[in-house]
Amino acid sequence: MSKEHPATSDDACHRAQQGGEYVFRLDIAKVLEVAAVHGDNTRADIFRRTGITESSVYRILNGETQPDLNSAMRLAEAYDIDLRTVIKRVSIEAAA
Repeated sequence: MSKEHPATSDDACHRAQQGGEYVFRLDIAKVLEVAAVHGDNTRADIFRRTGITESSVYRILNGETQPDLNSAMRLAEAYDIDLRTVIKRVSIEAAA
């Protein structure tokens, strides 16, 4: 039996979803905002700092794909981001 308590925070990743299915999506605007705070104002700056391939950074930030776990962790470490603050829950219908 797990000793973890159910999440009760306002964190978008932990709020209970009322009905339906959902997916998690990277909040690109938040990632770009955090990157800018660190002086990275271009996609090129981001791929240089994170080590994520240039093509992957472009696809992720253009909303064409979602980062894999490795890329998400690279973003988190490079910019000292708690992933729960840049990932949002989206209904499958809205994500389609």
